[in-house]
Amino acid sequence: MRYRISLSVLTGFFILLLSGCVINVTPQNLIYQSPGVEKLDLTHFQGKAFKEGISVAVKPVTVTGVRGNQIRGVQALYHGAKANIVLFGGNGSTINKSASKLHRLGSIPANVIWFDYPGAGISDKPQDMNSDFMLQDALAIYDYAAEALRNDKPILVHGVELGSAVATHIALKRKPDGLILEGPVVNLTQLIYDNSPGWSAWLTRYKLSDSLKAVDNAYQVGSYKGPLLVIVGEKDRKTPPKYSEILYRVSPSDNKNLVVVEGAEHNNVLTSPIAVEAYQAFIKSL
Repeated sequence: MRYRISLSVLTGFFILLLSGCVINVTPQNLIYQSPGVEKLDLTHFQGKAFKEGISVAVKPVTVTGVRGNQIRGVQALYHGAKANIVLFGGNGSTINKSASKLHRLGSIPANVIWFDYPGAGISDKPQDMNSDFMLQDALAIYDYAAEALRNDKPILVHGVELGSAVATHIALKRKPDGLILEGPVVNLTQLIYDNSPGWSAWLTRYKLSDSLKAVDNAYQVGSYKGPLLVIVGEKDRKTPPKYSEILYRVSPSDNKNLVVVEGAEHNNVLTSPIAVEAYQAFIKSL
């Protein structure tokens, strides 16, 4: 049987193909949300610590967000700590799944406070995912941590991936003793296009909401003059070394260092002794 396809149908198909589709990117569909509020599993942290021979005291902590929602996290005090770290994790990296990351920071050694983002992991979900409110919540988290970890040790803000933009915002507003960016982003437009399938790039156009378009970590880092450490895995495909190199170049800091960890990928940078030694040297420089 032979089929005949009219010229008008073919023309319509190619117009549709070439016009592609528009995907609206908002905080609601970009920022990871858990199916429900999880219960903090402290036995997971204690079990990991016991297995790795780590001395740590972990307890739950809570901050009330600007919308009245409860933001929950953990405070981990490690033996012989040389610094205090306020951690802002990557998108989808929740506390219950990440005991190893907490203990790797503790091995520096450093005390750590880490809260799950609103709607993720053990934190309550707010009515909406307004990014301005999320940044206000992050400031409240830092203020809580600075008070809870008040001692003679430097306080550092550490941001991972999307959390790097949050951490830099905090550093500009609160002036901590140092800023650490791990696998950081430059801006969200570049991140989204770089992580889209190659075959879809010419078919799809992403339209970011105004609040997400305003996320420009290069601009923020270019305005931050305090001590800066940037760490990235050589084989990081999600937030590749080129992002870190851009941020390092625009930084006006007199105390800055870029460490590209050979062989490391997106999620295992801090397992490298090179990264830990760079972190330790950074703390000594403060």
